[in-house]
Amino acid sequence: MKTLPLLIFLLLIVASAAAVTITERPDTIGNGQPMYITIQDLPESASFSLLVESSSVVEPGSEFRFQMSQFVMPFSLRKSSVTATLSGTSQNTLEVMKESTIVTVSGKSVDGHFSTTKTYDITRGTYDYFRLSGTSLPTSRSISAQLQVTGTKQGPDDSEISFVVEGLTTGSITTAVVVDGRQVLYKTIPVGGSPPSRGGPSTSGSSPSTTAPPPEQWTTFTSADGQVSITLSQAGSVGFLIVPADHVTPGMKVISGPYSLVPQNTTYLPKATLQFQIPPGTHLGGLAVASLTGDTWTPLGSKFENSTMSATIGSSGTYALLGPDATPATTVPTTTITTTVPTTTAPSTTVPPTKTGLEPFTLIFAIGTGCAVMLVKKR
Repeated sequence: MKTLPLLIFLLLIVASAAAVTITERPDTIGNGQPMYITIQDLPESASFSLLVESSSVVEPGSEFRFQMSQFVMPFSLRKSSVTATLSGTSQNTLEVMKESTIVTVSGKSVDGHFSTTKTYDITRGTYDYFRLSGTSLPTSRSISAQLQVTGTKQGPDDSEISFVVEGLTTGSITTAVVVDGRQVLYKTIPVGGSPPSRGGPSTSGSSPSTTAPPPEQWTTFTSADGQVSITLSQAGSVGFLIVPADHVTPGMKVISGPYSLVPQNTTYLPKATLQFQIPPGTHLGGLAVASLTGDTWTPLGSKFENSTMSATIGSSGTYALLGPDATPATTVPTTTITTTVPTTTAPSTTVPPTKTGLEPFTLIFAIGTGCAVMLVKKR
C-alpha cells in the first residue's frame, strides 16, 4: 500500500515532537546563582520559543538592575526574532557584553512600557551578560523584565541553556518554552526565598484546568507590548508568548500577534475576555479575533469598542487579530517612456555580494536590544 510509508513517516514526526523534554532547575534561587534549562530530543528545524521573565518589588522612582551573566545559547535559531521588554519603568538601559565589546541602548518608556524587537539569525555562543537597568515609575512598586527568543532550531538535539542571576535579590523568575506550538515548560520559581510574585504553583509541561474563584477576583493580565490583554476569574497568572504567524488563511493577514497564552491546556471558568488594541490607521472592515487549531485559523465572534477588538474565550491557546489582506491598486502611468539602448555595451561592474550573516558585534546588539512580552497584572 503506497500510503503506508507516508503514514509511518508522519507518525515518526509526531513521536519525535512528543518526545521533547525540557526542564528547569533549581526550584529556588538566590542572587549570584545559576539557572539551567536542560533540553533533550529537540528535533532539527523545530519552531522554538523561549521566554524568561523576572519580576521584583522596587521603590517608586528608584534605580533598578537585573542581569543575566554568562548566558549560554547552545544552538542557533534561523528566521528568528528577539524581543526585550521592560514594564513599570520610565527610563531604560540595555547593555550587552561579549569579550571586550559592550553595546548600550537607552530609551524612554511609553505608558510604563519599553519594548523592542529585532529579526536576526541567532548563532550559538556565550555572552558575558545581558543587563537591564533604569528607573521605575514614580507610581510603580514592581518591575518586570522579559527576554524572548523565537526561531527555527539548528544544532544539537540535546543541550542546555544557562545563565547566572544578578541584581535580583527578591522576586520571581518565570520560564516558558513552546516547541512547534506545544508548551513543553512553564515554571515560576522564587528568588531570594520570596514567594512567586504572581501566585500559583510552579508547573512544567501542560497545566491542568483551574477552578474559578469568586467573581470579585476578576483580574486583567496585559502583554508587555500592551497590544493584548485578558480579563478572567482564575487563580494563578496568564502569560503572552509571541509565536510565528503560520498557516494564515489566504486573503487574510495578521494585524496583531499571534500570541500563545501560557500556561497552555487551561480552561477559563467562567469564560475570559481577550482584547486586542487596533493599531492606528487599520481599516476596521473584516477585523476579527481568531484562534488557531492545528493549521486552521477560526474567526471568533468579536466586538469593536474604543479602538479595541475583543472576543470571549473558554481556554488558553493561540490567538491573533486578523484582517483582510487588501493590497492597494497600483496606478500605471499612461505615458510610455522609451529607452534607447546603445549598441555598444559598457563593461559590466561587478557588485560585491551582500553579506547576509551577522558579525558577533551585530548579534550582540540584536540580542541586547531584543527580547518580549511582559506580564502586567491589574486588579
